Amino acid sequence: MAISGVSGYNSYNSYRPANEYQNWVDQAASQTEALEKRLGLDEADSSDTKTSSTSGTSSTTGSSSTSSSSSTSTSSTSRASSTSTFLLSYKHNLTSLESASNKLRVGSRNNVFSKYETALKDLQRANTDEDKASAQAAVNKAQEEIISAVKDFAKSYNDAVSFLSNNSDRSSTVVRQLNSLKNALTTEDAMARIGLSFDKSGNLTVDEEKLKKSLNENYNSVKDIMGGQFGLAERAATKATDILDHASVEKIAGVAEKESKANSISDLDDFEIFSKFALGGAYNLTNYYAVGSMLNTLI
Repeated sequence: MAISGVSGYNSYNSYRPANEYQNWVDQAASQTEALEKRLGLDEADSSDTKTSSTSGTSSTTGSSSTSSSSSTSTSSTSRASSTSTFLLSYKHNLTSLESASNKLRVGSRNNVFSKYETALKDLQRANTDEDKASAQAAVNKAQEEIISAVKDFAKSYNDAVSFLSNNSDRSSTVVRQLNSLKNALTTEDAMARIGLSFDKSGNLTVDEEKLKKSLNENYNSVKDIMGGQFGLAERAATKATDILDHASVEKIAGVAEKESKANSISDLDDFEIFSKFALGGAYNLTNYYAVGSMLNTLI
């Protein structure tokens, strides 16, 4: 038995009690979870994660340089063989960049710079040798967390750029997003002052020794360049968030370009229908047909 919409909401402009609408939301969430299992999304995501390799790090005496993609080839950044895999990897790479950036944004909660400054204050207040030793250890740990966060940021940025580049032939939307992300980091002179640079392949690299020296000698400069209002993390996070919030599934996957005469949700595969619903949210009225289409696949 096929249904063209959500039961009880054939005319979604009419008034419905709040509790009845909540029941619909709960039912939609349940059906979405069932569809996700049916499409094997958990297995696909797990497969991508298991086949990922760690980023390469080259070290020399007195300095080390970390490139997140120069010696790394992961399934989540390579050319996706199917639309489902592409959309999963697309969301994974951009949300990873968003998360890595938030650790460095001074305006975000529990950012690494706030932790470092708290540790420095504790060191200044320490009186006994024992307290000073303990406080200094906390400062050293907080500094390592900053360096680690910068390295994670570089890796996530390289992964996102690499993925979009390898899948740029899917749609013009992906190409625009790739260029937008590349243009987010253009202050190479400022980056060089704290140990960041682009290698010949265009990968963002981190000179850990130079970064550590900058933290010790000019901490505020590192904080402003990486996590300030117009810092690298802020700009990258803003781009990633904007892409995730405003790009439609059809445009990302190139459905509208490849099937311009059949550009309706009924022409999408099961995963794309699910993704359209997930991106829009349960309270978006444009999702009623999407939910009906998803339920059709389960009945």
